[in-house]
Amino acid sequence: MGHARSSSSSEEDGDAEWKAAIDSIAAADLFLTKNLGIDTSNPSSQNNDKLSEPNLEGDPDPKFRAQLPKHYQIKAQKILDDIVERNLEIVSNPVNIQDSDREDDGGGIQLFRTAPRGIMFDQTDKPQGPKKKPRILPGEDIDEKSKKFKRQLQSVVVDGLDVMVAAKAASQKSLARLEARDAAAKVAAKREEERVAELKRIRGQRWLPSIAKEMQLERQGQYNKV
Repeated sequence: MGHARSSSSSEEDGDAEWKAAIDSIAAADLFLTKNLGIDTSNPSSQNNDKLSEPNLEGDPDPKFRAQLPKHYQIKAQKILDDIVERNLEIVSNPVNIQDSDREDDGGGIQLFRTAPRGIMFDQTDKPQGPKKKPRILPGEDIDEKSKKFKRQLQSVVVDGLDVMVAAKAASQKSLARLEARDAAAKVAAKREEERVAELKRIRGQRWLPSIAKEMQLERQGQYNKV
């Protein structure tokens, strides 16, 4: 008996759910019929996504037809749109949302929040400024007429005339040194020639093997000239 009662109660619950589903479908069909003017008696009108198109010709009752906007309503809507466009200015205001759940992982690059740390950067020491304030002492009063100031000024000031005089003196000195070197070389060459001539006169050319090569080169030069 208990089993029969439970089965009958389950059947009653199923019937109640079935009736509620049928009522909801009927209410939806009535809503579509009233607002969109759909002919529910013609099943072909419900296919191919035609629920959004009102059926104005098949419904004889003008109450069920879709209400089109009036001319004054369109004009008023256009005026309101113009007023909104003239008076309202839409600007972008990005808001930086800070993630409070994010933990400081000591640097590195993570593709996702839950991903492990990948590329780690080397920890570099941040430059630290001076710990103590520098003590700047006031300078001495400068006396422009003092000899010390004049010497300091002379040591740093460059005069064009002084530079030209110094350059001319240096060039003359180097030129005199070069002339003295040339004169000394000429004197040494003349002394060597005199020594060789004296040796030729005393010993003869046969006894001078040291200058034989030089004499041979001189002969070759003479032959080339001829």
